[in-house]
Amino acid sequence: MTSTQQTLRPKDILVASLEKTIIVKLKSQKLIRGTLNSFDQHLNLYLTNSYEMRENNPVPLGDVIIRGDNVIMLVFPEEEDEK
Repeated sequence: MTSTQQTLRPKDILVASLEKTIIVKLKSQKLIRGTLNSFDQHLNLYLTNSYEMRENNPVPLGDVIIRGDNVIMLVFPEEEDEK
């Protein structure tokens, strides 16, 4: 069985998402939305223009560094081809 679809590694997806808005779910169940500026091999994330997503009142956070071991899930932007 041959596949023409390229297999992406997690790092490839992160690199493709640099300078794009992502959502990060933390162990504390908080959701943080911001622009992914950089990351490292431990999944430490540097987000700019970020805010905590709350039901009716988003809380601006500015620039934040999120330690990788606090990350449960990342939500990446949709690709232009999928729309």
